[in-house]
Amino acid sequence: MKKFSLISIVFFIVIVCISFWTFVGFKFVKNVYFENGLSKYLRVIASKYEDMKYSNIQRNEDSTIVNYQNLYDVQNYKLGLSFDIPKKYIYGNLEMSAINLSDTLNSIYINCSTELNIKSISLNNENVSFQHIKDYIIIDSRNKIEISKILVVNIKYEGSPRNSGFDSFGFKTFDNEPAIYTLSEPDYAPSWWPCKDLTTDKSTFEMLITVPSELTAVSNGTLQEIRKEDSGESTFYWKTSYPITTYLVSLAIGKYDKWTDIYNSHDGSTHMPVEYYSYPSYTDKARIDWKNTVNMIDFFSGAFGEYPFINEKYGMAMFGWISGAMEHQTITSMGYTLVSGSGRNDNVVAHELVHQWFGDAVSPKSWKDIWLNEGFATYGEALWQEHTGGKESYISYLKKEDLGYFQGTVYNPEGFLFGTTVYNKGAWCLHMLRGVVGDSVFFEIVKTYYERFKYKNADTWDFKDVCQEVSGTDLTYFFNQWIFNGKGRPDYKYSWKSEASQDEKDTGNYILKLNLRQDQDEDVLYKMPVRVEVITNQGNQDFTFLNNEKNQMFEQKINGKPVEVLIDNENWILKKIEKEEYTGKY
Repeated sequence: MKKFSLISIVFFIVIVCISFWTFVGFKFVKNVYFENGLSKYLRVIASKYEDMKYSNIQRNEDSTIVNYQNLYDVQNYKLGLSFDIPKKYIYGNLEMSAINLSDTLNSIYINCSTELNIKSISLNNENVSFQHIKDYIIIDSRNKIEISKILVVNIKYEGSPRNSGFDSFGFKTFDNEPAIYTLSEPDYAPSWWPCKDLTTDKSTFEMLITVPSELTAVSNGTLQEIRKEDSGESTFYWKTSYPITTYLVSLAIGKYDKWTDIYNSHDGSTHMPVEYYSYPSYTDKARIDWKNTVNMIDFFSGAFGEYPFINEKYGMAMFGWISGAMEHQTITSMGYTLVSGSGRNDNVVAHELVHQWFGDAVSPKSWKDIWLNEGFATYGEALWQEHTGGKESYISYLKKEDLGYFQGTVYNPEGFLFGTTVYNKGAWCLHMLRGVVGDSVFFEIVKTYYERFKYKNADTWDFKDVCQEVSGTDLTYFFNQWIFNGKGRPDYKYSWKSEASQDEKDTGNYILKLNLRQDQDEDVLYKMPVRVEVITNQGNQDFTFLNNEKNQMFEQKINGKPVEVLIDNENWILKKIEKEEYTGKY
């Protein structure tokens, strides 16, 4: 998911004037404003606003209930929906098929907002007693299901879905026609349909959506049929045969223009439709902004492995969220405010597309691992820049992703789940990992990770294991300092001098003496390979050393007289750096 704040400047003025010292603090101002400039300061303030605005966006799970839910494994959902659009009201019929994993499944817990009215429930075609409390349906299943047998739950419900989180269920109007859409991340699917809302229980999914005949209903997977109803309405039947987690189930309804491209798989065996749906007044602009999509699929399939849902589709459907886009499986929802006709939001198109691999095909085991979604997708933006503009464009893009300050750890982020730490610093962690292991090993890591956990779930330890296996290197230090424990970055102070070589055979050569120390307040040693570029009167020379102490001195023979020394000039390390006077001490 890619999100944007539209009121960062206004919020900056309010915060600075009203609560400058209490909210920001002197150290924060020093680190972010004075050292990184006003524009980055504004961006961090905007992020802090998002932290406050959505501080309660994630549901607190009850471990006892989760244990009950893990006694059954969902195999398929079949959801039918219709609407009273003027009243913003829905009518739903859900069929959930699951396998009973235990002989103690006496209660079936299903997530469902209590603002939805449950009309009836049956279990294996028999009406059953149930409770609907605290956003759970609790079905009495005692002695009704044998272990390892299929259970089928049918739920008939209706109501006005609660619009929570970012925009969990929305009714709007575009081009004087109704528009209905969903955005369930992280855990708002139960606000509009009953489900076992855990990321770890993936299943296949079917959606039957009945709407007025002038509207189009779009969802995950492939369109099986459009059925004309006696009422004059149309029912769109969508089905996905790939495993999908509940927060990625999508509903997008509107008066859409549609057009289609074709993506050819790398092995040439499959010609996959790439479908676009836009509100008519935006279509001309959308055709410009989305024109690179097929090329992006081709590029990322080469970088990561073939597009994961190759036998269904990829697509983008415009929706009414004003703050970004959402990577619904096989059908990204694209905010209308991002469509300008200028192509300037190519990064958003790339970001949501990369999620099809990382987030959708490989889904997180828990929301503590959200950086595996957002860090990968943000890094994908930089890779697209590298593909289209070269290495300098790639480095420049990552520089813009460094806000100068990131709150908390990348794994298990503090406060707001979707803050800049998991997006921007997460991307930087992948960039730095690439710098540590090298290009060929890095992309082999990415491909192996994707292939191993495709259509499954993974956590940060799973990714670490793949990194170590493929690289043949113990990367515990890297994950501890950048992802699990470290909250900052190295603050390098360096100095150098050179002396003419005393060896008669080395006439004209010099010995470079380089002092490097880490001066960050954080009690973390950032162990990293550090690239050094030495500019001499005979040309430039490069070497790399391992910085594994807070204070280190290095000596290196140099051909020619050093004129300048540049530390990590290509920015492979998220850092602060300052040159100081050479003293010979460290």
